[in-house]
Amino acid sequence: MPEIFSQHSRLKLNEPGNQILSWTWKHPVTEKNLEIIAGYDASDRFFSSGSYLMFPWVNRHTAHTIQLGEEFISLTELGTKDSKGYPSHGLAYSWRRRILDHTDHSLLLELIPDESIALTPLSKIRVREEYSLHTISDEEVLTLRTFFQNENTAPFRFCYGYHPYFRMNSKQPPTQLRSNIKKQIPLQEDLIPVYPIYGIETDVFELEQIPILDSLFFGGEPNVLLQVQSESYQVSIHSYANASNEIPLSYVQIYTDFPGNRIAIEPMSAPGNAVLHGFSLTTLLPEEEKSGCFQILLSTM
Repeated sequence: MPEIFSQHSRLKLNEPGNQILSWTWKHPVTEKNLEIIAGYDASDRFFSSGSYLMFPWVNRHTAHTIQLGEEFISLTELGTKDSKGYPSHGLAYSWRRRILDHTDHSLLLELIPDESIALTPLSKIRVREEYSLHTISDEEVLTLRTFFQNENTAPFRFCYGYHPYFRMNSKQPPTQLRSNIKKQIPLQEDLIPVYPIYGIETDVFELEQIPILDSLFFGGEPNVLLQVQSESYQVSIHSYANASNEIPLSYVQIYTDFPGNRIAIEPMSAPGNAVLHGFSLTTLLPEEEKSGCFQILLSTM
């Protein structure tokens, strides 16, 4: 079971490496051990806990075929479908990982493509994930960088994102949600974004309590802050791109699941259904490599 740690926190992945089993943090003031990620529960649905990769599309895709490279691939027998029958969360979420490098504070994994896509261009996209965990000043910083390299002879277009669940450890006083994001993207009743994409002003991040959400937001370098006042800590989910070959994760889907006292805050490089519309996709030329990165920062309040 892969594991990394910092001065105050410890992160564990499951044996295949495709889910976070736990991320626990010892509060430096109260010395309470707090569960930050709602860890993966193998007895429940794969998509209802932990944190997993969405690739080569994010959230929902409304067609039962998808163009990957120069080929159209049928999704009828691949992946998973939501309640509307839409293919959801990409194809790589449950692929096993192999460990390339492992230290106390960092872990480098490579995805092993599933045999079901072995003859498709998707199998020739080399994907690696690098987790690193450090205590920096008074913050715990978890950085997740994902690398994509195109080993096909033709360009490849895709989008990706992550779907972490965060534990809201109590409800009183209410947990608050704050962000620098100003734009919300309208969704249809089936939760598919309205195309052409446009944004509307939102006040979601100014409310005193977190409303019920399954909502999509956009920001240049989005930072979402989850403040758990009763436990005197806050979690910041921050995405950024510092170089021209970095993939910006400018979209955030936020989903609340109050029965489980959890909230999903999902950094993404594109909105749902983006591959079908050719919107906000990343293009990899043959032999080209690009990466994207987001961080989760813990601190006291």
